[in-house]
Amino acid sequence: MISFRFLVVWIIFLCSISAIASSQAQENLSTIARRIEPSVVAVFAYNKEGQTINQGRGFFISGKGDIIANRNVLEGADHADVRTVDGMLYPVRSVPAEDREVNLIRIRAEIPSAAHPLSLSPSLPNLGDRVAVIGGRILSEKLVSYGTVSGVQEIPSLGKIIRLTAPTSSSFNGSPAVNMKGEVIGVVTSWMIEGQNFTFVVPSQRIISLKVRKGISLAEWEERKEETAEDLYAKGLPFLWKEAYEKALLHFKEAVNKDPRYADAYFLIGYTNAQLGRYPDALDAYKKAIQIQPDFIFAHFYLGLIYLEMRDRNHALEEYKILKNLNRDYAKDLLNMIR
Repeated sequence: MISFRFLVVWIIFLCSISAIASSQAQENLSTIARRIEPSVVAVFAYNKEGQTINQGRGFFISGKGDIIANRNVLEGADHADVRTVDGMLYPVRSVPAEDREVNLIRIRAEIPSAAHPLSLSPSLPNLGDRVAVIGGRILSEKLVSYGTVSGVQEIPSLGKIIRLTAPTSSSFNGSPAVNMKGEVIGVVTSWMIEGQNFTFVVPSQRIISLKVRKGISLAEWEERKEETAEDLYAKGLPFLWKEAYEKALLHFKEAVNKDPRYADAYFLIGYTNAQLGRYPDALDAYKKAIQIQPDFIFAHFYLGLIYLEMRDRNHALEEYKILKNLNRDYAKDLLNMIR
């Protein structure tokens, strides 16, 4: 028989091993953070008088000086600079890519020497993975936050966002979140919505999928006065994430008024109406999305759900049959709900 004393000693031993492992993981992340810091920059946006109107963080993703930052940092700017870890300022010369939906922008700075680009993880992290969010030393304070991946949330028609236990605030905007390999799993981004800051992590997959073009000057980028359908759509997304559905709906309706062929906007009109219990309006919007884009998986799936809410099992089964040819996983999920 195992003695009580032996059990106590064994438990203490296991706890010690666990504490050492945790300490080593933290130490490894600290080492990674120090290695990543030189790749993090500050972004300063100025008006025509040279006054700073906004600032944030970003990080190098190419040796040519390409930087990922939050798009809204540059809104309203006449010109902008980036400050590297050595305190040097370099002008932003062009905007080769942007993603309005998740508030990301790729800017190109005039860096005379080689930058230190970070590696981007092509896959989503797993729940519980250890991460560090690294703001670096380039503004008034050094910012580093440690934690784990607490969730990967699917936003209908938009994609996935990452939730972390690591404390973040608007001070981290544009900062990279890295894993134990030192790869960027995502970038911190946020919007100010009715006086409240909404912060989350955009996966690196969105950065990788940016369509990089020759680029336009910051002045040309800012001079585009007319709001596009994509701009209006993007304005509605933060309200959707905050579950302010009425306000989100207004923006999505403006988007389809601007572009009647905007399938994603019709889909989110359907989604917001469904959340508000307006099922006939949701039904109509989902159908319009499908008319524009017949293979719209989300639209077929959520249309099936609306039919179920309206107790129309036959039409729900029709959507299941369509989904079988588009995406078997969603088809299976819908069939389980029909049963």
